[in-house]
Amino acid sequence: MKVKKYVVESMPQAMKAIRSDLGEEAVILHSKQIRTGGFLGLFTKAKIEVLAAVDPVEKLSVKKNSAPPEPSMKDNQSFMKQQLSELNTLVSQMSQMPKVSSGSYPKVVEDVLAYLRLQEIDEAILENLEAPMLEYYYLHRRPNSNQLMKWTKNWFTNQFKASEWSGPFKKYVSVVGPTGVGKTTTLAKLAAKCVLEQNQKIAFITTDTYRISAIEQLKTYASILNAPLTICYNGEDFKKALLETKAYDVIFIDTAGRNFLEPQYVNDLKKIITFQEDLQTFLVLALTSKASDMKAIYERFASLPVDQLIFTKRDETTHKGSLLNMLYRYGQRAAFTTNGQDVPEDVSSFKIEEFIDDVFGDWKDE
Repeated sequence: MKVKKYVVESMPQAMKAIRSDLGEEAVILHSKQIRTGGFLGLFTKAKIEVLAAVDPVEKLSVKKNSAPPEPSMKDNQSFMKQQLSELNTLVSQMSQMPKVSSGSYPKVVEDVLAYLRLQEIDEAILENLEAPMLEYYYLHRRPNSNQLMKWTKNWFTNQFKASEWSGPFKKYVSVVGPTGVGKTTTLAKLAAKCVLEQNQKIAFITTDTYRISAIEQLKTYASILNAPLTICYNGEDFKKALLETKAYDVIFIDTAGRNFLEPQYVNDLKKIITFQEDLQTFLVLALTSKASDMKAIYERFASLPVDQLIFTKRDETTHKGSLLNMLYRYGQRAAFTTNGQDVPEDVSSFKIEEFIDDVFGDWKDE
């Protein structure tokens, strides 16, 4: 039985050293937080003391013309007592250890990580999460899965706090994105918020001349909000519309939703819309989309000055981890999420703490 003690900064550091020194078959017998260094009890540093052990398999080697000396009876008895003592200690300590999964993590850690994967959280995020999660687990006397999930939710909230966008809108607000994500309805919801909550004068401009239904839909919203609507077929129309709406507080610009796989779509947008300094662009994505499609859509629109993201159809999926994946991968911020068709009720500002509660709302301790 080989037993070794480590004093380290974190549990991941300990596990790396244990695997290196004792191999994959090693087990952690005990861990506790200690303080080292300092002077007269001051300026000490927090460390972790870890006790690990492994039962090595001895390799026998035979040398020619030599034989090992026969151990005496006294040596055998002493050796057996030592082995029995170490074995009893190991059995006692291992009975108090948590169950370990095939992934070599404690079972409650594996349960939480498995749940996050079900929520389609990207592996890149989980890799950053694992080390602090293990450190929390071992430093806080092996919390149960509910306690660990509470810590995990706090970790996500802190990691993505900077992803919130609090406004205000610039003078010109445009929404872009592929067909079917709900751009026109989302635009109307944002406009209605400005009218009803900020008492602002708003106007609409649309460059979506490909779908008659989209124009009629926006006309209906404009009529309800008592706002003018200008239809633009080319760049000259757009410049003229900007001048005509100059007196309004906020001008909302709708764009055509077409096949995002066609590069020409984005190029056509650039020909019509002048993406100037006082124009704010939101890329609209549907949470019901496949993760690979969401990435492809973002990268297709990356040549435009996208300011923030809006995620629609939050109420139409039970797996919302893709939102966090997009924020993490592209360092973007989320401005709003939508969860229905009602205007303006079914749109809300993105708040990470509330969103995390929603994403992990169906967690149950198994």
